[in-house]
Amino acid sequence: MHVVRYRLLTTVLRWLAAVLVLRVLVTILSNYPDYFPPDFDSLFLQGRESTFVGSYRPAFYVHILSSPIVLLNGLFLVVAPPRRRRDRLHRVLGRVQVVVLLALVLPSSVILSRHAFGGWRAGLSFAALAGATATCAVLGVVHARRRHFDRHRQWMMRCFVLICSAVVLRLTSGTAGMIGVPSPEGAYIVAVWCSWLVPLTVYELVERVPRRTRAGSEVIRPRSDCFL
Repeated sequence: MHVVRYRLLTTVLRWLAAVLVLRVLVTILSNYPDYFPPDFDSLFLQGRESTFVGSYRPAFYVHILSSPIVLLNGLFLVVAPPRRRRDRLHRVLGRVQVVVLLALVLPSSVILSRHAFGGWRAGLSFAALAGATATCAVLGVVHARRRHFDRHRQWMMRCFVLICSAVVLRLTSGTAGMIGVPSPEGAYIVAVWCSWLVPLTVYELVERVPRRTRAGSEVIRPRSDCFL
């Protein structure tokens, strides 16, 4: 009974998180008309005429076009873990996820981080986030190749948690704007760091909670979700 309740709870939470991610993603995509062509009076591009040159411009468009792919694709891989009927699809989408992430999303984010709102302190967070995400993705691939599927699942879940930092940042920075914080730049810097450190910490704590039922010694083992 406790096993059934645990699995039901995790399934419900998984789908609620998916709905939240999709809702925020729709909001983000609704701003895209401001970027084609760039509207420097829009919220994100306001005052960026001087930086929207050189490598920043192509990196910006690569980032905004590739990021939704890894967010949606990663969401599907997490919400719909592999089963016998879709193992092949899961592997294909997993490879797409890693290639797009390592080749497009993360390199472009490092370039954009040099001109982040909040200066070098926010930029350092984005650069560190890119490094952590790349590390998780690479380790996930390594463990998948070695058929260590539990470890693969853990590293790819960490990777997706870090990818979702964009969603968390959108929520926290939007909330800060609504309540009118005295220092928007300082609040943004805090939000940037918290957007990935806090969720990652929560994941690590949850992952270490013993999954033993109170009624007996049965252990709920994590599913061997494989991205590759």
